[in-house]
Amino acid sequence: MPVTKERKEELVAQLTQDLKKTQALIITDYRGLPVAELQKLRNQLRGLKTGLHIAKNTLVELALQRAGMPVPQDLLTGPTALLFCYNDIAGPAKSLNDFLKDKELKVKGAIMGGSILRGAEAEALASLPTRDQLFGKLLGTINAPGTQVAGVVAAGIRQVLYLLQARAEQLEKQGAAA
Repeated sequence: MPVTKERKEELVAQLTQDLKKTQALIITDYRGLPVAELQKLRNQLRGLKTGLHIAKNTLVELALQRAGMPVPQDLLTGPTALLFCYNDIAGPAKSLNDFLKDKELKVKGAIMGGSILRGAEAEALASLPTRDQLFGKLLGTINAPGTQVAGVVAAGIRQVLYLLQARAEQLEKQGAAA
């Protein structure tokens, strides 16, 4: 059954809205994947607060234009699945790459920050640290000087305590000898 013009407009409007909210869009092929496998991938990605959409290339092209994003004509060929990365880019990219590796499919490319990434550049997104990992590194960097200062202060106090303890032991030995 053909899709009506009104339904196509709704789809383009929804895609445009999603494109405006996304930090990165990963474009992949899904040729040969059964519906059950696609659903499994969707469920896996749902936990990462991302969306996987399958749409006609012409509708994707219109939505990209309306969202003010570059249109990669060479990536919009054949069956196309779109992965919208809203908060984190690396986590969903890693998940998608791992899933596609088993199926012998590849990521076609990605759009991030107004730039088109192709092939290996797009797959490199999966090697980026996740948002949580970046926050952890940042927190560790911020926390490091304070930890070092606390260690230096504690070492000074420890030395004074050892000195006092040694003096107390020395006085005890003198008192016991007398």
